[in-house]
Amino acid sequence: MYPSPHPTSSDRRHRARGFTLIEILLVIAVIAILASITFGVSQGIQGAQNRARAKSELAVLAQSIEQFKLRLGDFPWTRGSEVPEQVLLQALLGWKEFKRTGGTTTMEDLDRVPDAGPKGFIDTAQFLVSSADDPSKELSADNTTQPKGLVFIDPWGNPYVYEYKDTDRWENFGYVLYSTGPDGLHIPVDDSGVVTQDNRLLDENLDNIYPGE
Repeated sequence: MYPSPHPTSSDRRHRARGFTLIEILLVIAVIAILASITFGVSQGIQGAQNRARAKSELAVLAQSIEQFKLRLGDFPWTRGSEVPEQVLLQALLGWKEFKRTGGTTTMEDLDRVPDAGPKGFIDTAQFLVSSADDPSKELSADNTTQPKGLVFIDPWGNPYVYEYKDTDRWENFGYVLYSTGPDGLHIPVDDSGVVTQDNRLLDENLDNIYPGE
């Protein structure tokens, strides 16, 4: 007895189930591919937005630092165990001043603080500000309380790096300011304060972002 050339209803049901399973697997594969593409594109867009924001914030910081020098005669600088990034924030909010005694110049807290708070050099509303030691710390809304332990934060959640005259061997005529970029890693400049090409080409510094770039 020869098999029937026409598929039985049972054959059609089995084939229908088989094709349906294949189609489902194909749909899942397509969805996975599209999701990975979308994720990659969104990550790229987010990265570009973060870099643009960091460049904008660095420009504002650099301008504010220059205004500080214009009024007080030099850029904010530190000595000893002070954290430069914390001093920078205090200085740009107007809480620091230079004191000259004989031939010695030091940067100190304000002697007299106006009731309305000191006159600052920057609008902190556009910046993220945080403390590594105590995340609950915040700036006072009216700048009547001196900030302690707070620093300016870049779009990746890391402090903007600032250095100026923090060693006796400082040779740079200016300051050093940058974001450590997406990886949050960096190797600081040496005691001279000079940002050399060799330093910038270190693996940890390749994605650093500097003002004006």
